[in-house]
Amino acid sequence: MPRAKKNQGLAETYRQLGPYMGLGTELAVSVAGMLLIGYYLDKQFNTSPWLLLTGAAIGMIGGFYNFFREIQKLGKIDTRKRD
Repeated sequence: MPRAKKNQGLAETYRQLGPYMGLGTELAVSVAGMLLIGYYLDKQFNTSPWLLLTGAAIGMIGGFYNFFREIQKLGKIDTRKRD
């Protein structure tokens, strides 16, 4: 019986952490995606490395914006659950 309670506690922990687990991946994908787009456009227009750097900057700005927006939203949800 104690093992079942332990598994339920672990499942509950994963359920609570689930929304946070994908945030790092989402940030990395947005930066990497914009880097690839910038790289491709540099090859097309022979503007190396300017569009690559622009893509990296846009990816970081957009990625961090989404990251912090999601953190704030999840924080509000957690606060409501505790009250």
